[in-house]
Amino acid sequence: MFMSLLVVGNIAYDTIARVKFLPNRNQATSIENIILSNGGCAGNVAVVANNLGVKTSLYSAVGEDFRDSSYQKQLLDFGIDLSYLQYTTELTARSFIFSDERENQQIYYYPGASSKLVERYVDFDRFTNIHFTAGEMSIYKNLMEKAKSVVISFDPGQEMFHRPVKEQIIDCLSFVSYLFLNEHEYRFLLDFIGSNDTKDLFGRKMRAIIVSRGKDGTILYYRNEKIDIPAVNVKDVKDPTGAGDAHRAGFLAGIIKGFDEITACKIGNIAASFIIQEMGTQMNLPSWGDIKKILETD
Repeated sequence: MFMSLLVVGNIAYDTIARVKFLPNRNQATSIENIILSNGGCAGNVAVVANNLGVKTSLYSAVGEDFRDSSYQKQLLDFGIDLSYLQYTTELTARSFIFSDERENQQIYYYPGASSKLVERYVDFDRFTNIHFTAGEMSIYKNLMEKAKSVVISFDPGQEMFHRPVKEQIIDCLSFVSYLFLNEHEYRFLLDFIGSNDTKDLFGRKMRAIIVSRGKDGTILYYRNEKIDIPAVNVKDVKDPTGAGDAHRAGFLAGIIKGFDEITACKIGNIAASFIIQEMGTQMNLPSWGDIKKILETD
């Protein structure tokens, strides 16, 4: 069966809490709201992209606690292909995410099964696009090398702050068409390579670098051009968790449906605006009809 998008990375169970303030060391804070949610970067991207009409498959590692779980059932009910899922003896990954009213966050992550992801055969001809999210990045370069004929996108996320940056991120960039970063990650990578010029991050195949800036929108970098794309105005932001993943999913859905990168960024911003209006990374999912309605009024 042909699938448009393969998403590689982690599946996790999230505990998401809104706190009065983010504590310093040896301080405590009170939790004002808390939910348990299905999550993980790969899971989030797959669910949002799938809801936007993109046929999606997941390449991830989970624990036996995932088998026959409500999360597994949800993915199957959505029609997401799980044939590349790997089961391990570890617990499925857990994320503990704390946000304050200004959308600042602290995240504690237990990788569990996701750290056991191994390289296995993939029929890359089944896909037009492969998106690599945060996860066991030690195997990503080998997978990218074997998927040269596919459009590859990469969102290393906060993994970059505790990974061998050259071997697991910089060395992957020559295979990547679209690189996704937030402002902190963007600056971190430029500092790592000792440059202030975005062009120095461009690999030979790279079409664009997309830098997310929360309420300030997105910057789309081409090799010789920079375009600011404003965020969608949202009156009540309940939880910023998952906004980046929703943006990536929206962007990729736009590209897969034949839109240019500027329009795809707008689609990504719209998708993110839905997710932040509810707590949970896979709640308040936009449909393609929702996206089109807002895009056409832009």
